[in-house]
Amino acid sequence: MKITELKFELGQFGKRMNLVGVEPYYTYEAGKKTDKIGGYKYTTVLMDRDYEKIDIKIEGNRLIEEQEKYDIPVKFNGLEVSFYQDFTTKNLYLKATAKNLEILK
Repeated sequence: MKITELKFELGQFGKRMNLVGVEPYYTYEAGKKTDKIGGYKYTTVLMDRDYEKIDIKIEGNRLIEEQEKYDIPVKFNGLEVSFYQDFTTKNLYLKATAKNLEILK
């Protein structure tokens, strides 16, 4: 089994997540970064995991308006978290993607 095939049980991240930042991410072509926005990276605090942060990428348009300050309870639909390896450094990193997000009241 490849390390990239391992998936996390989503319950490990807790139920409460707060969005604290949003920034675009860019696509790559032939291994080089382009100026094309591929989607947005939503920096999220895991409230039930000692306030650890995780960046969750969602392809496409920005799903939340620009804010001066973020601290918004959210839920990610279609969330998948797995590993990826940087073969240059041999380090493992988390990769998190979702289909969309919804703001919780």
